[in-house]
Parts: sequence; C-alpha cells; structure tokens
Amino acid sequence: MRFTINLATRSYLDHRLVNQIVIVCMVILLALLAWNISRLSWNMGELRRLKTDIASFENRLNSRPAGVSEKDFSRMQSSIRFYNGVIEHKTFNWLGLLDKLETATPEGISLAAVDPETKNGELLIEGRCATFAHVRSYLDKLEDSRLFTNIQLVSHQNLSLGEKTRGVQFVITCRVVKP
Repeated sequence: MRFTINLATRSYLDHRLVNQIVIVCMVILLALLAWNISRLSWNMGELRRLKTDIASFENRLNSRPAGVSEKDFSRMQSSIRFYNGVIEHKTFNWLGLLDKLETATPEGISLAAVDPETKNGELLIEGRCATFAHVRSYLDKLEDSRLFTNIQLVSHQNLSLGEKTRGVQFVITCRVVKP
C-alpha cells in the first residue's frame, strides 16, 4: 500500500474563522467611527454654544450698566486699563532680564535706560560708553550670548561733556530669548 499526501490540495487555513474575525473587527471599527462622529458633532454644537455665550458676556461687559453715567463708565474703563497695564508690567521678570543684561554687558558700557516692550517683545537699551569700539564690542557680546536675538543698533551719537570728556551715546533694540 502506498500513501501519498498531496499538500497542494489540502487547506491549512480556516477561511471561515478568518472571515468571522474580519467581520467582527469591521463591526467594532464602524461602531467606533459612529461614536467618534457623534462626539464630533456634539463638540461642534457645544463650541457654537460657547461662542455665543462668550459674545453675549463680552457685550454685557462692554456695555454701560443701567444707572451709571457715561462719564463714570468711561472713567472706570480707563482705570481698569491702567490697572491691567500695571499688572502686566508686574508679571514681567525684571530680575531675570537684568541678570541677562549684566552677563552680556562688558566693562566700559554704562546703561542709561532699559525699556521692555511687552506687546511686541522687544527690548530697548540706551547707554553710554567712551568710544564706538565699545559699542561694537557690546553688540558682538550681545550676539554671542545667545540670550538676545534680532539685535540692531538704532542710533548713536558722539557726546562732548566738557573739554576733555567725550563719549558715545547709543540706542539698541533686541528681543530677549525666553528660557
């Protein structure tokens, strides 16, 4: 007796089981898709509702309340703007800025004014020194420090404070790199 096995005709993969697994996976993925679509539509509706609420609250805050004169309301608005500006200036890290300036300022440079513009993020530095070479070395040191970017010499002029005392007054703008 001779037994022959034909491996090409025998199926070793259960196609019925594979098809059932694929169908179950597709049903689960379709259910997840439907759930995600419903969440997306609910979130979009919620976003629209929040935007209308924000607009109504802003209108209520910007309009004058009943019983308050226009003069009192405008005075209150200006004092609110003033105090918001004070709060904004207090949130500026002056010690960190002054520390960065101290490490970047070489000897021979005297800083007269430091004015940070919080709206556009620029820093205005006014100073004095003996010669323009000091200004040039200061600009190089600011660029090498990597704490400041977009460094520009806005203006400079020679000063004479008597017969023997001469110097240079300069103005530099730059941006402070946030750590």
